[in-house]
This record gives sequence, C-alpha cells and structure tokens, in this order.
Amino acid sequence: MAFLLRHGRWGVACPRFVRAYAQRVAQYRPLPDPSVAWRADEAEEARRVALQRHMPFAEADAVALPAMHASLAHMRAERTKLENEQQHIGATIPRLAQSQGDPERLMQLRGRARELRTVLRELSQRIDDASARSLEIRSAWPNRMHPDVPIGPESASRVVVVHDARAGASALPGVSLPCSQHEFDACMEQALVPRPERDHLSLAHAMPDGGVDMAAGLTTTGPSWPYLIGTLSMLEHALCQYALHVAQKHGFVPVSVPDVVKTDIAERCGFRPRDEAAAQTYFVDTRRDVSDAAGLCLAGTAEIPLAALVAKHTYDARGPSGTGDVRHMALPIRLTALGHAFRAEAGARGADTRGLYRIHQFSKVELFAVTTPDESDRMLESLREVQQDMVEGLGLLYRVLDMSSEELGASAYRKYDIEAWMPGRGAWGEICSASNCTDYQARRLAIKYRDAESGKNTYAHTLNATAAAIPRLQLALLETYASTRLALPSTLRPFWLGGPKDPRVEWIDLRAPSTIARAHAQLRAIAQRTGAKPAPLLLAFAILHELTALVPLFVLAFVLTTLGAGDAILRSIDAAIQHVAPSEHDRLSAWIDRGSHMARRLSHRLGTDASASPAAWLTSLTASYVVVKLLLPVRIAASLALAPVTARAMVRCWRRT
Repeated sequence: MAFLLRHGRWGVACPRFVRAYAQRVAQYRPLPDPSVAWRADEAEEARRVALQRHMPFAEADAVALPAMHASLAHMRAERTKLENEQQHIGATIPRLAQSQGDPERLMQLRGRARELRTVLRELSQRIDDASARSLEIRSAWPNRMHPDVPIGPESASRVVVVHDARAGASALPGVSLPCSQHEFDACMEQALVPRPERDHLSLAHAMPDGGVDMAAGLTTTGPSWPYLIGTLSMLEHALCQYALHVAQKHGFVPVSVPDVVKTDIAERCGFRPRDEAAAQTYFVDTRRDVSDAAGLCLAGTAEIPLAALVAKHTYDARGPSGTGDVRHMALPIRLTALGHAFRAEAGARGADTRGLYRIHQFSKVELFAVTTPDESDRMLESLREVQQDMVEGLGLLYRVLDMSSEELGASAYRKYDIEAWMPGRGAWGEICSASNCTDYQARRLAIKYRDAESGKNTYAHTLNATAAAIPRLQLALLETYASTRLALPSTLRPFWLGGPKDPRVEWIDLRAPSTIARAHAQLRAIAQRTGAKPAPLLLAFAILHELTALVPLFVLAFVLTTLGAGDAILRSIDAAIQHVAPSEHDRLSAWIDRGSHMARRLSHRLGTDASASPAAWLTSLTASYVVVKLLLPVRIAASLALAPVTARAMVRCWRRT
C-alpha cells in the first residue's frame, strides 16, 4: 500500500482490483414478476385439478377471467392505436413548427399530444392493473398433476415399495406391489403388532444418559418445543451428519442456508404465508407495533432458501459444473442443506402426534434439484433412491407411497412419501417426502436454462426431497431398537460425537441384503418406473438377452463367411486389445477358445463340412461369438430398454388367450 502511494500507482491499481472483485461477486437483482403456466382459457382444467386436490378454487374469479382478458385485448389494441397516433403527431409537430405554417393547427396538435400522454398513462395503468389481477388469479391455481397420481384422500395413496432393513427381523408376508394401503395393512396385520411399551418418550425417560424434556419447553416457549439432552442431542447431530454424508455421496453439493426468508420467496415456492388461514408460518419483524403481515418469516423447510439460491439464473443444459458458485453450475443441479424447519402446526393434538412426532422446530436435511423438463421424472426417482439408501442404512422397516391428489401441495406435480414403522405408535409415520414441482417454482423464481439446440432460454424444472426429518428418525430408531440404553445402527458410528467406543451406546451391525434381495429390489424399482409387472419384465429381459446374442451371432457369421473376413476380424480384435487393454488379452483368448469349441460343435450338429472351407466357417463363427461377447453392455442396455414394452405386449397376448 505505502509503495503504491509513494509511486503514484494506487489510482491505477485500485480500479483494477475493484473491477476484478466486482466480476467475481454476484450483483443483486430484484426478482422479476412471476410467470404462470396456466392460460386464461384453461380455467376448467384448473378447476378440475383444484377439486381433485381438495383445494379452494375462486369460482367468481375464474368466471370473470375471460371477460377480463377480452377487455385487456381491447385496451392493448386501443393503446397501440393511440401510440401510433402519438408517434405521427410527434413527427408532424417539428415539421409544422419549422415551416411556420398554420399556427392554429400547430396548437391543436400540441394539445392533442398532451391529451394523448394523459390518456396513454391512464390506459397503461388500467392494463397493468388488469394484467396483475389476471396473474394473481392464475397464480392461485395449483400445479398440474402426473397422470398416474391416485385421485382421492390420503387413503387412496398406493404402496409401491416395502423394505425391511431391521437387524434380526423376521421375513414379512409377501405382498404384490403396487397395492392400496388397505390391502397392504390387511396383509401386514399379523406381522406388525403395536407395542405401546416401546413408546419413544417412555424409552427416552428411562435412559440414564439422555432424554427428552417437554416440560422445560413449556416454560421456555410453549407446547411442542422440546429439549433434547445428552445422548439424544448427540443422536440429532449424528443423524444430520449421516444424512449430509449420504447426500454428498450421491453428488449433492452442501449449502448452508438462512432460516429466515422473505414471505414473497415462500409464496413463489408454493407456500402461502400471507393467506388468511396461514396456520403454519411464523412471521419475523424487529418492530413491536407492526399490525400487518411481516415481510420476513421463518422457513418451514430449507427447500425455500435453496430455491431462492438458484433464482434469477439461466443455466447451461449440459457441461462442466463447478461447486463454488451457483451461477457457474450446469444442469442437473443437485444441492443439499441442513436447516431448521419451523411449523406453527395449529390444531388439536392427540396420542398419534405426541412427543417428537410433531413439533414446532426441528432439524431437517433437504435435497433440491434443478433439471431440464425431460429429466425431471427421472430425477424424482433418483431422489427417492437416495432417500431409500439413507433409510436402509439406518436399519428401519419402511414403505414408499405414491401420494394421492389430496396430499399434494400447490406446487407438487407428483409426490412420494416414505413412512417408517413405529411400533410404539403402532402405526406408520412419514419420515421423508420427494416432490416434482415441474416449472411451477421456476416460473415464479425465474429459473431457466439455455437449450443446447435452439439456444432459447426455457423454464427449468425443480424438485425437492427430505433426506432426513431428524425427530421422526429419532422416534423410529428409539421405538425400533432402544431398551434401557441407546441402541443404534453401526452406520451412525463414524458420526457419533462420543467416539466409536462410547460405552453409552450399543452398536448394532445390520445384515447386508443378499444378492437375490438386492436384485429383487432393483427389479421392482425398474418395474415401478416403467409400469410393467416384475415377472413379465424379467421374462421379457431374459428372452431379449438371448435374442440379442443369437440373432447377431448367426447374421454376422453368415456375413463374415460370405466375405471371408472372419480371420481378419479376429486379428483386428486381438491387436486392438493388445493396444488398448493388454490385461484383458487372457480373457479374449478364453473367448476365442470357447467360440471355436462352440463353432466345431455346431458344425458337427448341422453336418457342415468345415474342411471344405478351411477357417472360413469356423473362424467366422468364432469371430461372431467374440464380437457378441464384446457387445454385452450394448445387448444388456438394449434388452433393458425394450423389456418393458415387450413385457406389456406379452401380458396383452396372454390375456387375449
């Protein structure tokens, strides 16, 4: 600094430094006005969607919308006409003044120009008011729904996955999935019996090294603001770190987010903090005499600040993605955050919501993703797989529900819930959820991507998922494993503040799922994604896998025999393997030996005289066998891609017969 001042270079260095800093630091830009996917002529469909979700629908506003837009079209046409007249007068007045012609005509034109300015200002204001009112009406309409969403109340939700990762648990009764909750509960009635003695509060109070103090929360804040003490507080920290670890393992970038957000941001995300019936939101203000709704509120989920983080940006659809600056990321964007969720949760409380099940403040690890529209359905399945990986690692019995229409929030296009069995409650309890919001939030928050082919900026799709709702997981773990001391799955051991040898904790080694169980789970997951039944899907894959081997084998053998190119192909493959992957040469030799043996046996069975054409038939068939083996990944991919269509076709044929 002193050197620069003495030599007079500060004036040069400082602006350069400021410019470089300004280029690195994101500049604040206010959010643009929200956009809505619904058009004015889609009121009937919006009404149907709202009724299926059991959400209020302003009928009078929807009825008035067509007339409002007709009036808007008329006013815009009138404005265009007046602007053209204003432009003509603006060009005429200077010419008339310069020619010093008709003074009276000049005065008339100037008077008309003043009149037009007033009329256009008033007309533009009326257009802006009508446009804002139209946007307000359409913004209140919920998102569209996926065609597979079950219509009806919560009981209409379908069970699509069940998995028991508990240590030492007996096998559950078999159930054909997907199925209704009623069918599932009837099947599991004998296996899953309520055990009131395993109530999590009773177990927590019996622990000498930790507990839940609900009474102290009453003194401090009010009902349902508990204190977690000792090992139960340590369990909260361990679960948070474990969930973040799993999320990062799956490619999610950790973010630390504010717990206080603008109410406008919450509204744009699909929450309604300013609604008259808003019973979920805590408002924040530093002034005590404020009577209206505050401009800030406590976030009900880290989804809100994560959505705000990616707002106002246009991303590349593909390409390298940095992790240090959200502006430089490319789609798909995967973010995770640990935040505090604040829920006012007004309403009556009972035995099913006591203790830690429903509280006003809790820690929650959230997943958030931004994708192109054609990738959002696949991303929803990917989010669900992350959640299942996390829950299975905790050794819990869980089921996945494809949620019904009345359980979807305003922004959700489709939603999965994961529920864990809580024996003390004698019921399933939600521990995770995952939602595809399509472009609902992106339109309101100006989240776009640049299409690689057209170069146009298009609204992206956003998705969110709960990786870990900490109190619910604590409840499930206590009621599943705890006794007079804390018992936890060993997956939490690396994240335990007391160290891996803490005598206060009994660590439980979870059994690893068998290869057959993993394959069965993957088969069911593929069947669920593709809409095919597992058994026909497996049969279709097996048939296609064989066909993709046999058909190319004989077609290629015929072509190579005709061309006499079998030996050349084998030499080319051998040279390529030696150059690219020398370590695989032994495997190639084994394939050639097996192919040659298979060719000789086949020639003998078919009565082909191999000696009549030395090397031509045998080497061509051997070369074809090696090529088919090399194409194994392609064959598997093709079989997987065609298996769902083939399975559905097979089922249709069987039903006809």
